[in-house]
Amino acid sequence: RKNYGCPLYELICRASSGEEEAITEILKFYDAYISKYAMSVLYSESGKVSMQVDEELKGEIHTEMIKSILKFEIKVK
Repeated sequence: RKNYGCPLYELICRASSGEEEAITEILKFYDAYISKYAMSVLYSESGKVSMQVDEELKGEIHTEMIKSILKFEIKVK
């Protein structure tokens, strides 16, 4: 299992303050992870099975992530 790290603290701060570019960067950072969990199985008429990203579900995940990012509060002790 690879460790891809996490977004930089400064990026998280900018995103939580509503900076659109920072939010987009965070969504890009997690894009592969989101795509993996938005996969759906498709069956062709011939019975062939394939996997495809459900773009509607991916959009819903993005929407919920943006809501969470904007609610996120950073408290420094």
